[in-house]
Amino acid sequence: MIKVCVPATSANCCVGFDCMGIALDWWSTFTFDVAHTTWVSGCDPQFGTPDNLVLQAFYHTCEILDVKKPAVHLHIETDIPFSHGFGSSATCIVAGIIGANAWFHKNLTKNDVLKIATDIEGHPDNVAPAIFGAATVSIMVDGIPHMTYIPTADWQILAIVPEETISTKAARKVLPSSISFDHAKQQVAHALVFEQALQTGDENALFLSCVDYLHEPYRKALIPEYEGIHTYCQAHALSMWISGSGSSMLVISKDKKKLDDLADTLDVPWHHVQISQKGAYVEYE
Repeated sequence: MIKVCVPATSANCCVGFDCMGIALDWWSTFTFDVAHTTWVSGCDPQFGTPDNLVLQAFYHTCEILDVKKPAVHLHIETDIPFSHGFGSSATCIVAGIIGANAWFHKNLTKNDVLKIATDIEGHPDNVAPAIFGAATVSIMVDGIPHMTYIPTADWQILAIVPEETISTKAARKVLPSSISFDHAKQQVAHALVFEQALQTGDENALFLSCVDYLHEPYRKALIPEYEGIHTYCQAHALSMWISGSGSSMLVISKDKKKLDDLADTLDVPWHHVQISQKGAYVEYE
């Protein structure tokens, strides 16, 4: 029996649209076991089909490894909500690839897994932190993902999870086709300061850098709770951003009490998490 543990992720990180992501200490586990026929348990019945994304990634990796596709029992344990901006598809894809690699005792490197996962997912901003942990920034060069690992300070995170779901497709429809040169210049500056502050733990610099021009001004209208929470965070110098395409939001601080005080004002679900310094891993049972 093989158990693959994969962290949830948050992409974009306010100013890192489509390139930056962080791993969260909020885990899903995927158990692969020998079976006479392939079947899935532990998840909503609508996902317990041959179209299950974990199975698709598992069998796609079998093709890459040039091995016979085995029948498996896949059991999924997770409380991470789907379509809320926590990289659920990336989690499933990474689990399937790593599961196949472990099943056949092959030697795919993390960069190999990143390449396969990006080919399936279409972009590396969630799969990279799911594989490597901490924070990552990725670029695509000639269709190949290249990733930089960013160690982070000891941040506390409040993950705010409204009930409404937002599809990535719907969230992309509201984005502009272009922005001004001045806004592009500011976006670069904010992203550079953000990356350094995330590493050093400079809370004031992180707060000041959390001003985005590419997606949040347009996507916030899709999240009814955004304005109230954003107003609170601005008044209390708390760094906040939409997680992925939403509807969830992350608020980050080194002072857990500041996050507790915010949580006391909320009437939507929330979770206390941290940045996971490690990515997906395998346990053999």
